[in-house]
Amino acid sequence: METRSIATMKRNRRITWGAGVGIGVGLIGLPLVFIALWPGVDHSPWDVNTMILATGVALCTTSYISGRISLAAFTQGRSRPVSPPTRRPYLVAGGSLVVAVLCLLLALAS
Repeated sequence: METRSIATMKRNRRITWGAGVGIGVGLIGLPLVFIALWPGVDHSPWDVNTMILATGVALCTTSYISGRISLAAFTQGRSRPVSPPTRRPYLVAGGSLVVAVLCLLLALAS
């Protein structure tokens, strides 16, 4: 098994792994975002609700990154290839993970 990241694998593996990871992680993250934003679901402490939302955003952003890597590998030889993800999605995923961890620590402290 290769231990390299998805971005440095061969083209076929980037397509397969990127699409699989993108769909799988997206199916985990999207319901978390919906649960955090749905008006009928009550998460009494604000920090728990923010933690759920930040975790969902981080997972959805990771899903976007993996899907974009897969799409860039799929369109690699075409006349108008899709570019791989820039730094912005990585910053969004990292920032939302930091918010999720801080909210988890606040929830545990109170």
